Amino acid sequence: MTRLMLRRVVPACSLLSHGLSWRSVLVISSLLPSCVAGGEGPEGPGNPTEDPSPNLRADLSAGPILAPDQVRVDSILEMLVEVRNGGTRVAEAGWIVRVMLSTDPVIDSADIQVDHFSAPRDLPAGGKDQYLRHKKLRASTPAGVYYIGSILDVTGRVPESSETNNILRFPARITLTAPRDRPTGAN
Repeated sequence: MTRLMLRRVVPACSLLSHGLSWRSVLVISSLLPSCVAGGEGPEGPGNPTEDPSPNLRADLSAGPILAPDQVRVDSILEMLVEVRNGGTRVAEAGWIVRVMLSTDPVIDSADIQVDHFSAPRDLPAGGKDQYLRHKKLRASTPAGVYYIGSILDVTGRVPESSETNNILRFPARITLTAPRDRPTGAN
C-alpha cells in the first residue's frame, strides 16, 4: 500500500525523479511532508501548527513577588513569584520568567538578574500560579535599596493578546545589606 501511495505522489513532487530507489523516495518523502500529505511540514515545538483560533490568546501578566523586606547579599533569597493569565487560551509550560533587581521602580532587561527559570506547568486561561524560588545572591551585588520585579515570556514563546503587561509595574522594595564579615583567620 505504501508503494502505491508513493507512486502516486512521485509525479506531484518536482524533487522526486523516476530514477530514485524506493528507499530514497521514502527518505525524501519523510523530509518533505508537505509534498506527501499536502501539509506544511512536521508538527512539534520547532514548527507549531497554525493557530486554529486566532481570537483565543493567552495574556500573561506579572503578579507581585513576595520576598523579605531585607536580606544579606551573601545569603539565599526566598521569593514567591506570581503570574497570571488573563487571556482566553492556556499558556503552555516552558515560557521564561526573569526576576530582576532594579535601583528604580521601572523593571527592564538592563537591571540585575537574580533568577531565570522556565514555567514548569501550563497556566490556564483566567488562572494564576505562584513559583517558590530560592536563589543565592551574588556577593558582588552592591548593598542598597532595590525594587524586585519580573519579566515574563522573554523569548516570546506564548502567543498573547497583549505583550505590554509582561513586566511587573509596581514592584516591591527590598533592601540588600552588606555581607557578614568573615571571622579573622577564616579562609
